[in-house]
Amino acid sequence: MPFLLLNSTDPMAYFIPFAISLFIFIIVMLVERRSIASGFFFLTTILSMGFFLLGGIREHSGNILFNILFVVEAVLLFMLFVAYPLVLVPLFFVEGVILMRREGIKFSNLLSLFLAALLIFFDIFYPMIFDVSRPGPSMYFYWYMTLLSLYLLLQLLSFFLSNILNLVHIRKNLGLSYVVVLGAGLRGEEPTPLLRSRIEKGIQAYKNNPGSKIIFSGGQGSDELLPESHAMANYALGQGIPEEDILREDRSRNTEENIRFSAEIMRKAEMGPKGSALPLFAIATSDYHVMRSLMIARRLKLACIGYGARTKLYFSLNAFIREYIGYLRDTRGRRAIGLILITAVYLLFLSRQ
Repeated sequence: MPFLLLNSTDPMAYFIPFAISLFIFIIVMLVERRSIASGFFFLTTILSMGFFLLGGIREHSGNILFNILFVVEAVLLFMLFVAYPLVLVPLFFVEGVILMRREGIKFSNLLSLFLAALLIFFDIFYPMIFDVSRPGPSMYFYWYMTLLSLYLLLQLLSFFLSNILNLVHIRKNLGLSYVVVLGAGLRGEEPTPLLRSRIEKGIQAYKNNPGSKIIFSGGQGSDELLPESHAMANYALGQGIPEEDILREDRSRNTEENIRFSAEIMRKAEMGPKGSALPLFAIATSDYHVMRSLMIARRLKLACIGYGARTKLYFSLNAFIREYIGYLRDTRGRRAIGLILITAVYLLFLSRQ
């Protein structure tokens, strides 16, 4: 389809796909941005804009504004497709090594390193070891795995872009009634640096929304001296947050319970019955964790936005892959249907060869 568009002489053939994709993207962002549809249609808008600019450059090559847009588009496409093999894979490899050296060797710290090694093996070494140029099991397996990889990488890219889009808030004061800060572990009785960054992001959102309350959410782990929410509240009190504006949720053990139990506290404070609608609230967590937290809240039918606290690059890349795996687990039914459809189409294609 893109090649047919590029060969077209009708300017509208370039503009219509771009306009449709942009329209859908805007609708998704206005109606419900807490899904990977926001990232997916942002990606299709960028790509269709590229074809529109490539096709229209024949007639508008002397237009300065058009040329500027074309350069911007070229940079975006470079970042999406060229920087992936040249930058992203080495970056995953390097940050995986750094993470192991600083945080220790355990499975959760090996994800980015494992992904980089898998991509390097499959993209470089597999074609060197096996003949993929002629029909046969090696070639069929190679292209089947390529299709699956493209499917999963498209999901990963859409998930990443959706996460970025959900971090963007133009106005500071959004009329929030509550800010929920998610727990992330303690060191003795003190929040870890990761948790402190979440608390400070939550405090910033609380201050930007006068009249709001701040809920610290986190239970007590088997290796912790007190509930995370209590340590978080103590830290906030030390930052000058009034006691009357602090609420503590100390039963949760995971993200879904963080959000669900915090919603119960909000309903009690609002004196609303179970299942009643809540005012708009925010979730403050680490930047890599925002998208999945919002998707859980959406599944619980809760209206909220997300704020992401910055984390160190060497940690956040690995953590983001972990979040993506969690997303695949949470949506395993739909992902399985996609894999089955890809497999069926590929087998049908092979049967016709």
